[in-house]
Amino acid sequence: MLENLKLQTKVNIAPGNFPDFEANAVFCGIGSCFSENLINMLVDTGFDAVQNPTGIVYNACSIMQVIERCAHDRPFERKDFFAYGGLYHSWEHHGNFSKDNLEAAVNTANHALGCFREKLLHADALIITPSSSVVYVNKETETIVANCHKLPNNCFYRRIVSVDENYRYLSHLVNLVAGINAECKIIFTLSPVRHYPGDLVLNGQSKANLLAAVHQVCNDGSCCYFPAYEILNDELRDYRFYKPDMLHPSDLTVDYICTSFLKTILSRDAFKQYKNLLKAAEFKKHRRINS
Repeated sequence: MLENLKLQTKVNIAPGNFPDFEANAVFCGIGSCFSENLINMLVDTGFDAVQNPTGIVYNACSIMQVIERCAHDRPFERKDFFAYGGLYHSWEHHGNFSKDNLEAAVNTANHALGCFREKLLHADALIITPSSSVVYVNKETETIVANCHKLPNNCFYRRIVSVDENYRYLSHLVNLVAGINAECKIIFTLSPVRHYPGDLVLNGQSKANLLAAVHQVCNDGSCCYFPAYEILNDELRDYRFYKPDMLHPSDLTVDYICTSFLKTILSRDAFKQYKNLLKAAEFKKHRRINS
């Protein structure tokens, strides 16, 4: 009786929807911290991969702006930065790119953008992981910002991006990529990280708007979708799979979902190589800790 007891609902992933990338494939990733998790796993096991040239970005508009700069080969200029709190910031960048020197800020931003663009021009896959439809708009410029950089709240207003607006950003992004690298396969995932813990209704609406737009883009025929969000919420479905903040997936969960992702997109030989290199990296780390 117990052997027939069903303890979870597995998310069905149709492998035929995904290409089988070989070990020499080139990957680019952009989006939330979950995108960084995926790319870091590839980099740590010897794959050719690069990520987030402006740092972590959450909304579809900001992700599209990065690809737009790559497509038009438009570097950052001094005028794209502003001084606040002793640092120079950009509305298109995460705080990790903020510097106490303007030239350093511009040069760092353009170096990261240039490296990403060079990879994207020859990439086999672009992994896009948006996270939220809730955006902050700069009142002075009426533009969506990637990061508020701890400026006063009254400098911004918050709004939620509709399904149609998300779709416009994402479909434009897809067209831009096709224009510079027609062979690049775009794989969407929706970040499973929960936002707005004080308002889970808003979090649900935010994710729903993004998810509907992503599927609309994928239904156009040129992209595919990996169900990372669904694996956490429907297959794992338990708070023990979250970190103590109850917002971010635990390390075990990230490993589970990322491994499932890589098993889906890599060829059998490439995935076997990934597993072998992962074991070697873990053994090396273990020896270093215990030496």
